[in-house]
Amino acid sequence: MKKQAGVVKRVTWVIALTLALLLPVVAYALSVGEAKRTGLVAETDRGYLRAQKGKGTLEVNKLVSRTNAARKAKYREIAQQLKVNLSVVERDFGKKLGGR
Repeated sequence: MKKQAGVVKRVTWVIALTLALLLPVVAYALSVGEAKRTGLVAETDRGYLRAQKGKGTLEVNKLVSRTNAARKAKYREIAQQLKVNLSVVERDFGKKLGGR
């Protein structure tokens, strides 16, 4: 349990750092934010985006694919740095991003 708590603390720190590094990508972030605000996409419990049922237009699907590919690459990098399984990082980001 103690080891898992340490991993959670490290993952939280890495999440904060990652979000700070992603803030300069304002145009990209706003398009994801706009898609969320308008109900076109939602967060999954694994830290990825998904198109809402019936709203998966070509543009929305491209946004979801591009965002998820970037997230997965970052999650892998974080998992390697922390020496944990990818699923641990995905689950923690899913919780932080509000996935259900």
